[in-house]
Amino acid sequence: MIRSVVAFVLSLVIGLALYPAVISRLARWRAGQRVQSYGPRSHLVKAGTPTMGGTLFCALAVLMWLLLDRGRGGFLIVFAVVAGAAVGFLDDLANIRGRGDLGLVPRQKLVLQTLVGLLLGIGLHSTGLTRQVFPGAGAADLGWFVVPLATIAVVAASNAVNLTDGVDGLAATCSAVVLLTAWALAAHVGYRPAAILSAALCGGVLAFLVYNWWPARVFMGDTGSLALGCGLVAITAELRLLWLLPLLGVVFVAEALSVIVNITAITRFQRRILRASPLHHHFEELGVAEEPLVVGFATAAVVGAVLCALVALQAGIGA
Repeated sequence: MIRSVVAFVLSLVIGLALYPAVISRLARWRAGQRVQSYGPRSHLVKAGTPTMGGTLFCALAVLMWLLLDRGRGGFLIVFAVVAGAAVGFLDDLANIRGRGDLGLVPRQKLVLQTLVGLLLGIGLHSTGLTRQVFPGAGAADLGWFVVPLATIAVVAASNAVNLTDGVDGLAATCSAVVLLTAWALAAHVGYRPAAILSAALCGGVLAFLVYNWWPARVFMGDTGSLALGCGLVAITAELRLLWLLPLLGVVFVAEALSVIVNITAITRFQRRILRASPLHHHFEELGVAEEPLVVGFATAAVVGAVLCALVALQAGIGA
């Protein structure tokens, strides 16, 4: 699909051109990241690195929608990205200003994420995008059930991507893999809105990755990670693949589960299963350097994405 290729190229080129200026502006605004004191000691040097870099790739996605699509399906994806970015922006702002622990109080963030999910679900229902493919059972119309499903997916996915964003280049690399796969599937079924927005986000994230690779000059912040999580839910929902999102984003799922398992073990049994959580911190504590760690997790992301694509094609995504 020519428009999606154009969206990818424009987002990549514009992102590469503008990120140096964005990084400089964030530095002048003193939008520096606060680092968790209980994280790996090697991360203390990252304190003060400009954050909220995800603002640009979110803006590029909106621009590509305005230039190349402007349809209702694309609007829902743009809404999810912008709404997620808005919640993340509030969290980053609280982090930068030193309010709370390291951002919004968890309850505040959960309420806002739930609201985004509800609105996205209502939007999916109102536009008739309620059918989802169940592997082995074909497509089924969920009707109003798409609303609670989208809500749960938004909360889970946005937090999972956010938890993955703890090592230079990790969340961006895994997100690029997922978005590239979503783009390929959207192109396969000929669904233009998802193809354009997946391509635009992929191009913008790759441009960001150039400056986020170790040692990072900028972080995406919650502005970027929550936007990506919400955007992925909207894209997969419109491709009728919401049930396959955990496989498509297998690294994000593993990161979230590692936190749940470790916290449960500590609070219930007073022992750790992992040296630290999320999972990438466990490997850092074992002595794995950031660059090979990202390569290893990215390989897992590719495996999950390929399996998801195969299952989707077998389930008749294009039927």
